[in-house]
Amino acid sequence: MSQINESLTVRSLVCHRDVDMAILCLGSLLKFSSETIHLVIHDDSSLTDEDIDKLQSGFQNCDVNHSSTEIIRRDEADELMQQQLQLYPNALKYRNANVVGGLKLLDIPLLSQGDIAFCDSDILFLRPFQRMFYFPNTETSAIFQMDCREAYAILPWKLLTLPKIKLAQNRAIDGENYRVKLLSRVNSGLMFIRKKAYDLDFIEWLVSQNICQSDIFWHGQTYWSAIGYHIGSQQYNPQQVVVVQSKQSITDETIAAHFVSRYRHFLGYFANQVNHSWHDINPVAVETISSKKCNLFNLSLSLMRYKLGIWKHNVMRKKS
Repeated sequence: MSQINESLTVRSLVCHRDVDMAILCLGSLLKFSSETIHLVIHDDSSLTDEDIDKLQSGFQNCDVNHSSTEIIRRDEADELMQQQLQLYPNALKYRNANVVGGLKLLDIPLLSQGDIAFCDSDILFLRPFQRMFYFPNTETSAIFQMDCREAYAILPWKLLTLPKIKLAQNRAIDGENYRVKLLSRVNSGLMFIRKKAYDLDFIEWLVSQNICQSDIFWHGQTYWSAIGYHIGSQQYNPQQVVVVQSKQSITDETIAAHFVSRYRHFLGYFANQVNHSWHDINPVAVETISSKKCNLFNLSLSLMRYKLGIWKHNVMRKKS
């Protein structure tokens, strides 16, 4: 069983627009984690020198015990990844075409020295916690947040025709047949991956198959779902780590709340909770649950509900 690290590196991806939110949300991660965290921020290419100064000073003023904050500029990462991906042209092409998905799928894992811990800059932590980045057993090689639905960039009927790959010792050569499969409701905003399980050969093949058909923002999440199935995964207890859809999404059990863009306006209601005194509160252990396979019915239902939600949103905007 994996041991809790004395000092843990957690990575995040931040853009110019979200600097203030990142200071609030990632600052809450540093404040409430029972482990000392070394925070590494990846620039999506939009951060200015002023943004970097603001981030560094913002985290220094968080009044937390963490080792340091490191920021990796995009041009620096480009040079490193060009070397790392010399033999992986499909992965490199995907990285260049999809900034958010590519950096999360490739830069974050490949530039990590140890196990891969990632946290989006729009996840607010609300109380002291422990064992967020902790593998519950040797069979688990990844832990993901659980989404409220199947938020994937794959059309439902594609599940019936997903391609096969021949794998032998993690290489795309003659061997046993495997079909690409997806886990249910994977959200890649918060994840923990065994570095030794991260399979770049599988990813190179996966991104070459063009299984993603819509919504570029969900391409990376779709790939992570396939990777999670490939290497063996669990998911965080959705009562403790929630995707916010309303004020009622957050309860007394909530440790971390993910304010995705559509519901980010709720963030202000809970931001002040970070400043409350928690000195007498024992950290809560984060739990995980078994992952389930994504099926055709649930994927179809999620797509219909998503399209209906967009239609209702557009109608309400026209009325207002």
